[in-house]
Amino acid sequence: MSQRILAVDDDADVPTLIRLLLKRYGIEVIEARSGAEALGFLAHDLPDLVILDVMMPEMDGYEVCRHIRADPRMAHLPVVMLTARTLLESRVEAFRAGADDYVTKPVHAAELVARLQAILEHSASGPVHKEGRAISVLGARGGVGATTLAVNLALALAAQARTILTDLEVGGMAAAHLGLNPPHGLNNLLTLEADAIDPASVEAALTPHSSGLRLLAAADGPVDSARVGAVFNRLLSLCDVCVFDLGAGLGQIARTIAQHSHDFILVLDSDRVGLMQVHRVMHGLNEARLPHAALKLVWINRLGLSAENAQSAIRASLGYDPVAIIGPAANAMYDAIEQGQPLLVSQPDHPAAVQMRALAASLMSAA
Repeated sequence: MSQRILAVDDDADVPTLIRLLLKRYGIEVIEARSGAEALGFLAHDLPDLVILDVMMPEMDGYEVCRHIRADPRMAHLPVVMLTARTLLESRVEAFRAGADDYVTKPVHAAELVARLQAILEHSASGPVHKEGRAISVLGARGGVGATTLAVNLALALAAQARTILTDLEVGGMAAAHLGLNPPHGLNNLLTLEADAIDPASVEAALTPHSSGLRLLAAADGPVDSARVGAVFNRLLSLCDVCVFDLGAGLGQIARTIAQHSHDFILVLDSDRVGLMQVHRVMHGLNEARLPHAALKLVWINRLGLSAENAQSAIRASLGYDPVAIIGPAANAMYDAIEQGQPLLVSQPDHPAAVQMRALAASLMSAA
């Protein structure tokens, strides 16, 4: 059975363009010119999704969305706002009204189709009430590739589940790795009191990536633990998996997140000094009450060292075997960062990319 979308916009050209675009995907588009006309249609017929313009006379998109959410028949009907309004306040109001997504014009056709299809697929599987899985990534010290791993791991997970990548390193570079220039991010949430951080404000601060991954971009300055705790809880209500890039070193934020992580990935070097630093970090994680089963060591073998010898050294020093070894990919990783195209996107068949996808699959299978 073909899917049907109701497109609501007082500009007749917009629904027509949407209809022509989606026709090739077998999606029927019904057009409405006003909020009242849309609600009249919905009173007797329910499509699979509604696309709403925000700025319409008499009844704007927010009000239409609130009417939809107030009706038990339509409580779970997916609603996407498609608008030229880019202000954070507009995004927040949309999500508080009950919108499932907020897309700003102009939007590339491929991105719009991908986002609509993702929502339609998710809606077809029924509402999800399960709390998301928290996967944290921490470098035992700077320069071991923790952000590279977090970004690529999040991309691999996004192919399997609704995934958010959260950059908790001050001035972190996850957005640069993804080739994004986020208009919103963690900075926007720092202006709110902890008890005022709700799912709508967090949703509005996210930046979508073409892969379906969503990013909560890094803050420019320190974030206090109370706000981190509030953001953490809200994020897990918005996705199936949230990957937290904690940067390097065991600071207070990493200690806070550690207590609630389902998986805590510690990225390490295998040299003697590096292993000494890992030992200190592990001791700190134990003090932070990280569940023993959550800790997972990942060795990024940047120099192409003997895996057997390095694994023996890691086991002897730490009492753990790494759950994954990511092989050398220095040139490929450099090119990926320069292009803003992570390795899983730019070179999906590279051995290191294959190893990171395998790590993502193992984490999902253990969930």
